[in-house]
Order: sequence, then structure tokens, then C-alpha cells
Amino acid sequence: MADSSSRDLRPDLDETINVPEAHAALSSSAGAAGREKSLRENGMEPVTLYLIVISAIIVLAGGAVMGQGGAFFGYNELVKDGYMRGKSPIAEEDPVIPLAALAFLQKEGQKNYSACSGCHQPSGAGQPGSIPPLAGSEWVNGNTEKLLLIMHNGVQGPIEVAGATYSTQMEAIGANFGPKEMAAVMTYIRTSWGNTGDIVTPEMAAVGLDISKQRGGGKTTAEELKKSHDKMLPGAKWAPDLLIDPETWAPVAAEE
Repeated sequence: MADSSSRDLRPDLDETINVPEAHAALSSSAGAAGREKSLRENGMEPVTLYLIVISAIIVLAGGAVMGQGGAFFGYNELVKDGYMRGKSPIAEEDPVIPLAALAFLQKEGQKNYSACSGCHQPSGAGQPGSIPPLAGSEWVNGNTEKLLLIMHNGVQGPIEVAGATYSTQMEAIGANFGPKEMAAVMTYIRTSWGNTGDIVTPEMAAVGLDISKQRGGGKTTAEELKKSHDKMLPGAKWAPDLLIDPETWAPVAAEE
């Protein structure tokens, strides 16, 4: 005979449970579940008015600083008088090193001598019987005005050089040279291959180019050169060891 207490050990769902009523009881908690699902995650909250106001103040303050041109952070405002800057960690540009005048003009003149070397040869020896030499030439070592006119205008007709007469027409090989290029080439040929001429400065060359311009163009002749241009170009002379700024071509002032 079964124990009477076994009647209380019934399954969860038996014939005494009303399923619709159980579902209705569960649906009553749907509101709390919905509210739980409506909670936002951290960082999703709306921006507060206070944060907007603070951001606006920061923007206005930054604009005021920019409006002052950065004066709030100026070196003179923040650094005391007598302050010495430390060495910059960034490498500075290499300083311009002055060069001796003769060495500098020879170097520059050799570059442009290529306009002459095709006829007069890299050695300045010329071509016997047709092209006069530059080495040992009285026209090269002599007065500089006639040399500049020969180079800038060319020469025609017979011309005697180092005891030999030449009749070849010489073109104006320096027609495109400015004062600097002309001075450098003239100095180069006057101080190379045993020649004994001195330095021609850009100032002197500029005067010579003005003389050539006033002359009106056209090739020169040996007669004209001897008659009207056998003289030195005016201008301050440069000693061979005078220091020159290679960028400006100007003498470097001596330090006191």
C-alpha cells in the first residue's frame, strides 16, 4: 500500500497547473525587463550642457591666443635678459669659406675657358699658322681693355702675336659673358701657362663691357685696339691672397 506523502511529490507541470495563468504571471515582469534593456552602456550618455560650455570657453581662449600672434609664448616674454641659448641639436648649414682671389678666379675662369679651348687648346698654345697662342701673348699679358674687346667683340684682319702674323677671323667668344664670367676667364688666361698678367676684377670687367657697348658692336681690328683701347681697365685691384666670398664675389671684410 503506497505512502500517503507520495501524493505531494508531484511534477512541476501536472494537471493541477493552469498554463495560461502561469504565463500571465510571467508577463507581469516584462516591464522591469524592458527597463533593464533600455539602459545605455557607459560612454553613450548624452553630452551635458556643462561640457558644452567648458569646451566653448577653451575654444574662445585658444582663439584669443592665436589672435595675439603667439605673443603669450614669445621668446622675449619667457626668457630673462642675458640668457644664452644652448647649442642646437640640429646640424647647422656649413659656413661659407672665403677663398683667395687668384685661386677662386682661376677656378671659375677654367670652367668658362671651354668656350676658348676648342681653338686655343687647353694648353693655350693655339694652332700654328692659324690660331694665335694665348701663352706668352702680348695681347693677353698687356693692357686689359684691348683683351676684353677682343674676347667680347672678336677681331678681324691681320694681327701679330708673339712675332707671328695671323689673319684668321676670331669670333666673339665672350658675347654672353657677364662681368663675373669675363673677369674670371681673363684672369685665368692672364695667370696660366707662364703668363704674367694680374687679376681682372668683376668691377673692371663691367667697365670694359660698358666700353664695348658704347662702341656699337662689330669686330675690332689690331689697328683700332692699339689706337683707342691700349690701356688698363679702371677699378680697385685685388691682391692674389685677398679673401673673396665665393657666393657674392665680394672681398671679405677683415675682422677687427
